[in-house]
Amino acid sequence: MFKSPKEAMQFLDGLKPYLKSRIIGQDHVIDAISEKLRYWFMGISNPSRPTVFFFLGPTGTGKTEVIREVIHYLYGTEDEKLLRLDMSEFGETAGSDVGRKLIGSSEKDPGRLYDFLENNTEGAILYDEFEKAHKDMAKYMLQQIDAGRITLWNNKTYDISRFLLFYTSNVGAEIFQGNNHLSMARKCEAACQRLVMMFNSPEFVARFGKFNYGIFAFNSLKPEHLRLITRKFMNDKLEYFRTIQEQAKEKGGFFLPSNMNVLGYSPEAVDFALLQTNTTKNGAREIRDIVERMLNRAYDIAITKDPTEQGMTGYLDVGEIVVNGNELQKAVILKPDIPKGCISV
Repeated sequence: MFKSPKEAMQFLDGLKPYLKSRIIGQDHVIDAISEKLRYWFMGISNPSRPTVFFFLGPTGTGKTEVIREVIHYLYGTEDEKLLRLDMSEFGETAGSDVGRKLIGSSEKDPGRLYDFLENNTEGAILYDEFEKAHKDMAKYMLQQIDAGRITLWNNKTYDISRFLLFYTSNVGAEIFQGNNHLSMARKCEAACQRLVMMFNSPEFVARFGKFNYGIFAFNSLKPEHLRLITRKFMNDKLEYFRTIQEQAKEKGGFFLPSNMNVLGYSPEAVDFALLQTNTTKNGAREIRDIVERMLNRAYDIAITKDPTEQGMTGYLDVGEIVVNGNELQKAVILKPDIPKGCISV
């Protein structure tokens, strides 16, 4: 992959700035996990064990997003190199079948790990929202972490020593959102004690190591973080529209005018998105949905108002639209004039 050690190190040096450009409000976590990923990448971590990470913190703070971005940077794709397992599928209702759901029991019921391990000798497995898992899942995790291998239904043992294993949990979210008098290390300790009680397995939690090297705590997002995240989601969505417009020129089949071009948006458009949520507790996930709906509607309005595809270049700003024949309603719309304080894209 790399022509020289220097080229490899240059690639590795780019990981931290890349993550900080994509993940907002969690620089302390990015600094810490980048160190551990560096040792894994260089091959100087324990060669017989996978490299493990446990991410704690409130919902919507970027735990899963960091993982996706790490895998995207390292491998260029998430689809082939990241297996995400929602632990609610392995909850108490699974009962004694929880192990079978993971490692399988037959060719007809191969389990969730089989296809991924058959096709990859390295990559990442994400055990998402682990607090929702059946308590027996802890013993299956111990085997993976300690031995660096796992045996599936076919009696074949798979080497996972070069894999990255990620665990996330929202357990103790209220601890992280409040208690400003406690250090982040103390908050992590309290959350980990809850996990020990839930799974009755202190050895499982202990396998992740120390705070900021195996266990990482994500900050609650502040209003200024949400504003930056809103802008990021708006930029990403507008870039997506540009991408599918380019595809439409080549392949056709997309219902978007090829000459619709958004050059920027106003600070008021960002405010309009933020005003639709009245709390920071839901984090970035809610903002993503708001921006998605808001910009989809803006494009719909632009196309409906000008189906001839003339005058489709402009800037997103807050305006009024007519609904139900005569009712005026505020919305983000495409305007030809440059708004004050325009944020260019």
